Amino acid sequence: MRPPVCRCLPRSRRSIACVLLAAIAGAPAAGGPLPTVASVNLCADQHVLALADPEQIVTVSWLAADPEESLFAAQARQHRLNYGTAEELLGLNPDVVIAGTYTSPFTRALLQRLGQRVVELAPEASVTDIVRNVRLVAAEVGQVARGEQLVAKLHAELETLAAHRPAIAYAAVIVRPGGFTVGDGSLANEMLELAGLRNVAAEQGLDRWGSLSMEALLRSAPELIVLTDYRGSQPSLANAVLEHPALVRLRASSRMVTVPAAFWSCGLPRSIESIALLQGAFAP
Repeated sequence: MRPPVCRCLPRSRRSIACVLLAAIAGAPAAGGPLPTVASVNLCADQHVLALADPEQIVTVSWLAADPEESLFAAQARQHRLNYGTAEELLGLNPDVVIAGTYTSPFTRALLQRLGQRVVELAPEASVTDIVRNVRLVAAEVGQVARGEQLVAKLHAELETLAAHRPAIAYAAVIVRPGGFTVGDGSLANEMLELAGLRNVAAEQGLDRWGSLSMEALLRSAPELIVLTDYRGSQPSLANAVLEHPALVRLRASSRMVTVPAAFWSCGLPRSIESIALLQGAFAP
C-alpha cells in the first residue's frame, strides 16, 4: 500500500518520496541481520552482485552468468542460478526479490500474492536512472553506504571523462547485429553524448531502438562507427549483415570502435567505461 504521506505531496515530489519511503520500510533495522535477496532479471542481477554481500545472495538469473550478457558473469557463477519461475524462488524464501519492469507479470504477481516482497526496477536509459536503481537496490539489501560509494565514484569518473571530450563533436553511428542502431532516449545515446560525440541516428529522428538503412548510413558519412560485439564468434544472419560490402568499405574509411554489448544492455555504474572506449577512438 502506498504510504499515506505520499498522497499529501504534490505530484512532482510524490514519486520520489514514495520510492524513498518504500525503501526505508523494507530496509533492515540498524544492527539487525542483512536481508537475503534473490534476483530474476539480468539488470537487477548485476546491481545485486555489485551491492550485496555474497552471503546475502540466494540466487540470480541464469543470464547473469553469461559473459555475453553480463559484466558480472564470474561473480554470478558462484551463486545458484534461476530461470525466473516463482516455484524456484518460493523454495528459497528470500527476504526480497528484485525484478524488472519486464519480468514475467505472472511471476511477480504470484510471488506477491504468496507474501514475497517484490521490488521492480525500471529500465535505465540515463545516468540518472542508473543512480536511481543503485540507491533503490542498496536500500533493499541494507547496503546504503556501499551504494553511495558507487554513486560518488560514478560521478567522479564522469568528471574525469568530461575533461577528455574531443574538441570536435564527431558524428558517430552505432551499428548492431542485424543492421539495427540506437537513437535518442537510450542509454547508448547518452553514453555517446557524454563522450562528446553526435549520434547520427538520433539526428535523423530515430527514437531508442531502430534500423538505419544502408543508404542512410552511407549518406550520413559518420566519422566513427561503433560496433557492439554480441556473439560475434557465432555464425548468424544478424552478424552476417555486418559484413555487407558497403559497410566494410565504410569501416575502412572511418574510425571504428567496439563496445561490448553488455555495457549497454543494462544501465550500471560500469556502463560508463564505454565512454572511455568511445573517446579512445580519437586519441592521438
